[in-house]
Amino acid sequence: MKRMELKFFTDDENFPFFIQYGKHDEDMFVHTHVDFSELVIVLQGNATHIVDNERFFINKGDVFVISNDTAHGYESTESFRICNIMFRPETILSADYDVKKSAGFHALFMLEPYFTKEHRFHSSFKLSPSDFEIVKNITDGMLAEYQTNEDGHKTILIASFLQLVVRLSRLYNLNNFTNKPDVINIAKTVSYIENHYTENISIKYLAEIAHYSSRHFTRIFTDTYNTTPIDYITSLRISKACTLLKEGKLSVSDIALMCGFSDSNYFSRIFKKRIGVSPKLYRQ
Repeated sequence: MKRMELKFFTDDENFPFFIQYGKHDEDMFVHTHVDFSELVIVLQGNATHIVDNERFFINKGDVFVISNDTAHGYESTESFRICNIMFRPETILSADYDVKKSAGFHALFMLEPYFTKEHRFHSSFKLSPSDFEIVKNITDGMLAEYQTNEDGHKTILIASFLQLVVRLSRLYNLNNFTNKPDVINIAKTVSYIENHYTENISIKYLAEIAHYSSRHFTRIFTDTYNTTPIDYITSLRISKACTLLKEGKLSVSDIALMCGFSDSNYFSRIFKKRIGVSPKLYRQ
């Protein structure tokens, strides 16, 4: 099985991003991605999508994300055209964007790729005709910008990609996925964390939202996000604290409380461990 690397498509290590409109008039061999994820939007025609040993019919308007180490390919293609957007999530989606408060974002970009790889899950996310045209206009602009290579094209591409991410996250209707409770319940749980991380949150309560045992929820969360739920919450709190410290209006004790830390000394210890300096030095 061939292992595809991002450098096969672009050799710009400072900008790990690639977009193309792909034509598949013949079968596409099963392959894996070594170091990138791929957002796929079916533009035309239909095909059988092979994911590991499973086969799924896909056609115009279908949207899905394939992460690294997931084996996939296409067969029985008929006038099959797709938009491929290849990116590294840890680079492009790592910032503290407010779209991460959306359950749709976590379902499509984080959880679906994990469940596709681990549990033979296949997305049922399909754009309506009107939504398809809106999304297609965004990708048309991205492709044109990518091919021009003019000054500022990388900035425009990242901005357009984030616009696309937000649009798709909003369109991902959780009510259409009642037969996929694992993705939906965990997506709602992560959305809850993003919106309530400054409050007192227990693993037991998060597991109840996800309808899992605490142990099973922690395992799936850790496998998907490469960090434990507690560390995820702590990272959000520290990031918020950094923002407040830069503003310089509140005391360290007040910031600790606002960010969900009940003890300012504990906050200072965790902050120094994560950032490398104390909150006071960071402010300076």
